[in-house]
Amino acid sequence: MLLPLLKANEQFYLMDKERKAYDVLLQTINSRARCSSSAEQGLYQRQLQFLRDIEIQTPAGPYGANTAAQLAHLLTEETLVSGGLGDDSLNLSAWLLWLNELLLSRKQQLGETQPMLEWLLQRVEHKCAVDALRCLLSLLESLPVGTASTYFSRLVAIQMPSSVEAALLLVLCQDKLFSTLCTPNAELQVQELQQSSQLANSLLQMHYDGRWTRMTAAETRQQEEQLTMLVAHSLQLLQKISAQHADYAQQHAPELLGMALANVRCRTDGETVKAIYQLPHRVHPAQQSAVYGQDDEDLSIGSNQNTAAAGRRVKSRKMRSLTKQRNNGNIQESTGTAGHGDRMHLLLLGNNDYGCRTPSGGDSEGGCTPTSDGAGQQLAGQKQQRQCLVKVRVAALQLLGAVTKQLPRRTLYGYWHVLFPSGSGGAAAGGRETKDHLLYIGANDGNVRCRALALQLAAQLLYGSKPYLSQASCALAPSNYTPFAMSLASSVLEAYRQLTGILEREYAPPVLTQCLKCLAVLVQATPFEQLQMGIVYEFVPHVKMLTRHVDTSVKVSALLVMEMLVATPRLTREMACAVGLPPNERRAVNMVHASPRLNAHQDPEQQFQQLCDSEEEEGEETEAMSEAAAVPSAEQEVLPPSIVLPWNRIPRNSWLLRLVLRYLDCPASAAPLRVECLQVLLAMATHFGLLREHLGRLADVLCSALQDSSWDVRLYGARCLDAIGFQMTRHAMEQSDPRPELQQQHLNFWLRMLPAIYGAYTDAGEATLRSSLCDALSNMGGNSFERLPQAQRTGLLAFLLGCSSDDAADHLVRAAAVRALAVYVLHPTLRDDLVFVEHAAELALRLIGDSQLAVRIKAAWALGNISDALVAPIHAVSDPERQETQEKERISQALLGRLIEAAVGACGDHDKVRANGVRALGNLLRLLPGDEHALMQRGMTKLLDCVRAAGSAKVKWNACYAIGNLVRNRAVFSTSASLAGTLFAALSQLIVQHSNFKVRINATAVLLQIEQRADIGVHYATMWRSLLAAIERSNALDTFEEYNHRDGLQQQLCLALAHMLGRARPDDLLSCRDALETHLDVVSGTWRRVAYRIVPEQAAPLFTCGSLLQQRLGAHSLTAEQRSALTFLAGALRLES
Repeated sequence: MLLPLLKANEQFYLMDKERKAYDVLLQTINSRARCSSSAEQGLYQRQLQFLRDIEIQTPAGPYGANTAAQLAHLLTEETLVSGGLGDDSLNLSAWLLWLNELLLSRKQQLGETQPMLEWLLQRVEHKCAVDALRCLLSLLESLPVGTASTYFSRLVAIQMPSSVEAALLLVLCQDKLFSTLCTPNAELQVQELQQSSQLANSLLQMHYDGRWTRMTAAETRQQEEQLTMLVAHSLQLLQKISAQHADYAQQHAPELLGMALANVRCRTDGETVKAIYQLPHRVHPAQQSAVYGQDDEDLSIGSNQNTAAAGRRVKSRKMRSLTKQRNNGNIQESTGTAGHGDRMHLLLLGNNDYGCRTPSGGDSEGGCTPTSDGAGQQLAGQKQQRQCLVKVRVAALQLLGAVTKQLPRRTLYGYWHVLFPSGSGGAAAGGRETKDHLLYIGANDGNVRCRALALQLAAQLLYGSKPYLSQASCALAPSNYTPFAMSLASSVLEAYRQLTGILEREYAPPVLTQCLKCLAVLVQATPFEQLQMGIVYEFVPHVKMLTRHVDTSVKVSALLVMEMLVATPRLTREMACAVGLPPNERRAVNMVHASPRLNAHQDPEQQFQQLCDSEEEEGEETEAMSEAAAVPSAEQEVLPPSIVLPWNRIPRNSWLLRLVLRYLDCPASAAPLRVECLQVLLAMATHFGLLREHLGRLADVLCSALQDSSWDVRLYGARCLDAIGFQMTRHAMEQSDPRPELQQQHLNFWLRMLPAIYGAYTDAGEATLRSSLCDALSNMGGNSFERLPQAQRTGLLAFLLGCSSDDAADHLVRAAAVRALAVYVLHPTLRDDLVFVEHAAELALRLIGDSQLAVRIKAAWALGNISDALVAPIHAVSDPERQETQEKERISQALLGRLIEAAVGACGDHDKVRANGVRALGNLLRLLPGDEHALMQRGMTKLLDCVRAAGSAKVKWNACYAIGNLVRNRAVFSTSASLAGTLFAALSQLIVQHSNFKVRINATAVLLQIEQRADIGVHYATMWRSLLAAIERSNALDTFEEYNHRDGLQQQLCLALAHMLGRARPDDLLSCRDALETHLDVVSGTWRRVAYRIVPEQAAPLFTCGSLLQQRLGAHSLTAEQRSALTFLAGALRLES
């Protein structure tokens, strides 16, 4: 009821103003008519008749389309009678005043407004009169998009008037037209871009000429406010132009950034309460921008991620905000599937207008502490003026964000010195004043909106800066100059000090939230191992206090900071202490700091005690453990008595784990808080030592999460289980002598989780959650799977087979279940089960041709794993010949042919599908009988096409690996001589010329799989020369990224040389000698360097090669030339044992 009443009052107020203007206009016309000549009487009579016609009309209409045309004709006549287009006509001014009120109150009275719009625009073009601009602005509110372009070009050509009010109205008109042109789904035309550039240039010129700053000597407060609004709206218009015109923003970035930085310092004079504007100056980029910049943001994500065994990447999670993508808990599948993606970008860019939507509390200009303003009209006027200046600073920050968003990374890093603190004297170091940068504004601005917006903008700029900040270093430097790495390190350390100071002093939850998000982004991008120790001890105590803040968003953001800290792949000593890593787990932690501590005055033991929980907090945990032991849950009651799930006491320094588990145990915790707690646990799984002793407690909270009422909590509970299961399996595989009690804990963990997983899958209606649960089951390690009771194992396989066979289920869920089955296929008990393997293969065949790429990727991966199981050695057979015979008998020929056809089809799909398709094809062709020449030739041709075709390097090295499996089937060489020639020609080209060293390594490894000299045939000399040329070219690095693989390539090439020499026939020796003489020095040096560097287990072929060649000299069938060649080869490759 309140909103309609307010609208009715507003309409009544507008109608009242229109009535007063109407009465004034009637009085003016009547007074002019009484003293006018007889020739002018007709004009005034027509005017009065027009007004009477308007008066008798009702707002319901309809009206004729000629109303606006009649009014335009009358105003034109009035202008001519008044002596041109001058502004001295009181009658014309009254008409325009009434017209403006009419447009605001009853706009529909005029019908088609184009004639009136044309008249007003002509008047404005002649002279920017305030009354005409007001009417023009009102008419532009409902202008269609089709005609906006024509009027926009005319408004852009108008010179900026000297009057502040007229200039403000003109900028508002230009802004209105430009906003009309910027429709959401359409791009600006070339002519419109040129016109917007012209408009932006005129606005920049006004600012840089100081024309508007000289207007500060305004006489009235209204004029001061108008000037302030003029500056704010001009900045907003420039921000819109920069957002739509990327080329203009990049070309004029120095001017735009300079103007934005000049206006973020806009304040009021304390005595006169007048705005103080500063003349902008161009910002010049630093010289290092072209050297250290990176254009590809993707390089900044995951560049330091670890890679675990079996080729799986350990995901250090990117920042994200999935919950904000949903409205009132309505979940869509598309948003759920993006959970593993880059949610940090959505988190930072989701609230670009954050400063405008934040409540305007805390508007005191003195700093972060609110002041108490007294009553009175003067103080009210001061507050109003400050609110206007807040709009200027907000518009300047938005302009700064729009320009920096359009700049490439290479260019943006050149302005780092003006956007962030230098840490070493600001202007003395070549930068600007310290009051310019964003973190200073976030700490000292008097308005909550400005502080929050500045910190949000800083977080957006820090996002993706990991390659740039990775060059920061506090290593010892020459005393005569400061290296760039040290300057950058000083800037990073100063940024931490500024953010820590904000956390210590700030009181407003919106600012605290943005500060914590900015700190989280900075933590993710910081190379801690290259900086001084102590920065973690500075901010973690404040973050720890904020994790118990009353505001949920602050708690979530504080936990986000700790999540990013825990997710760092290489923990330093202070980081390990801050996150609660047990001392016995820190032996593998990177501790390379040689720099002095930042806070050396503080005792390390004292800093450690600040991060430990108090005795009261430990007492709360003990009480919770006692209650849990006294009242078992329903899930625990149904577990067999043999399953023991102990709750070990959490150490005092593991405050983060204790806090997260407490929030997850609390039913009153908000859903976003529980989601973030699960994300912290997911990050902790990267350092499994944090969780290893608390698997029982983790099983309880994960079971509760899978039964939660919130879809987000259930989804991230499944993903957390996925990560913990993977790290648990990896940790067990790394143990050389696994402890029985550790294996039992892992088994009990999975026995506790299986019923919860089944229940969550049944209750889930979304494909994303179900596929995540299947992915989690795939990470049950072979050790735990083999130790499952027979009933539990049978139930697990039946569950996955049912999920993958359900035609009514989503294909993504079926693919995840098939992938889990493909993981289990490699377990010893299932690998020899032919029925299970064939069943899994049938399920993979159903999905390999699905329309969804994600489904085909998982199906192709499953097909690759199934093929690995088919060629894996059988444990019960030790004879190699019998082993090979039984390998080919493990699968029916009909199914094998279908699998090969599916793999051939996958080799022509997307790169992610091809990478697994070629792996499967190589294994399957290895099992193909020799009489299947056509299928063999087709599969071989497809593998060679993948090797030669342009594509990702992973596809090529997987194809080479597949060919290495293929050549172990000797039938491939008897299929077609031309096919063998194509094979060796492709291998020769890859070994010598491919730019990726890993592709060269795998291509060289194919030669090591050929055991018989007859299989190489006439291509022996070609392959020998290729190996020698490849050794010489291995020292020529096209890119520095290949340096880490150079030693591996040279080792593989030398092993291939020894392998080829061991199978050389006497007639091959002459060609081998002739080719080696050309590359003798390089090959001999590389041979010796590899032999003395290689691990002893692999060095035997290199050390025995010379002696084996020497032994062959005793053969009677050698000719003199062959003996000479053999002697040369033995001498060139001889090693001192």
